[in-house]
Amino acid sequence: MTAGVQNLNAKRYSNEVFELWANHQNLNKSEDYLLNKYITDTSKHVLEAGTGGGRLSFCIEKKGFNHISAFDVVPNMIAHAKKRASTNDSNINFSISDAAVLENYDSDSFDYLVYLQQVLCFIDKKDLFTNALKEAYRVAKKDAIVMFSFLDYESKIYNPALSSFVNVLRKLRNEEQSSRHLPWLKINNDINWKLFHKNQPKTYWVKRAEITALLEDIGFSVVEAKNANQFSKNTSKRKGILYVVCKK
Repeated sequence: MTAGVQNLNAKRYSNEVFELWANHQNLNKSEDYLLNKYITDTSKHVLEAGTGGGRLSFCIEKKGFNHISAFDVVPNMIAHAKKRASTNDSNINFSISDAAVLENYDSDSFDYLVYLQQVLCFIDKKDLFTNALKEAYRVAKKDAIVMFSFLDYESKIYNPALSSFVNVLRKLRNEEQSSRHLPWLKINNDINWKLFHKNQPKTYWVKRAEITALLEDIGFSVVEAKNANQFSKNTSKRKGILYVVCKK
């Protein structure tokens, strides 16, 4: 679960979706591709953001890495990850931290940074989202590889209509409006029947051109930007999660 999330998202990951994300295992095709292509030197230091139950960090450790740190903002996720680590004789350093303010980590500390599982998209304030990207840049060493995944606003044809309708409701309720912050459509793969209710947890959806420009403004060089379907198919059509690999 992402660091930097606001209380409503943190609460959801502590309760409704805890079992799914705490015990989730294995890699999807895009994660497998990225980790095998970019996370290669086992002598290097790795940081994973929004680790949840530690799924990605445990997979990286199995590749032979001995210097892995991982954090999450949800305390019981970290407690669960530590329990799994002790059972599996793992040396991963799990800690509670906020992606927007990485007080636990020094500048220029990590060679590989893994911000997958759309962790930053659970930050429901635009300024904190940007802060989290800046913090990733700060703790990365020179020439570090940093991989992100984001919810892609342009990959869902219904997003503009959904955004317009949701923001009409927000305006009527005197709630904060945002075209890119949308309610969860599903919870544990079931329809979220409360998505139009007041004060719902929100996820942040990016546009590819804007997020790559923001990353470059912060100082990153974008190495690769593809949607999930583009890793396996030679197509310009974009479906699924947006993955962006950067270098500092």
